[in-house]
Amino acid sequence: MYGRVVEVQTKTYSSDDGDITANCPIVEYKSDEEKEMHRRIATYDFIVETAHCSHKLYSQKTPHVGDKVTVICNPKTPDEILAFSTMPLTRLLCKLFAPGCFYVVASVLGICYVFIK
Repeated sequence: MYGRVVEVQTKTYSSDDGDITANCPIVEYKSDEEKEMHRRIATYDFIVETAHCSHKLYSQKTPHVGDKVTVICNPKTPDEILAFSTMPLTRLLCKLFAPGCFYVVASVLGICYVFIK
């Protein structure tokens, strides 16, 4: 399901390398089964906390008010949601398709070089 960012909050975690700032957008979304809109704080950046420090595992671009996000919700815990920014087609092509084509061409040329020599 999809939702929209209506507000952005930040949380600060302490780490050995300094403070880590995590984005926590407030997302407004509607599930497929329900007719009413929900408004909840979403997990956006993945932070791992240990007894002594915190580490940011996965960081996305900073969300802005009005951004469309993909919302993932566990039916057993509907208060906890994950939000991922939607990827435009041009960024998808630049990040995945173009390097993939380069990798395939390099592999084919490498195999041709091995078998011709």
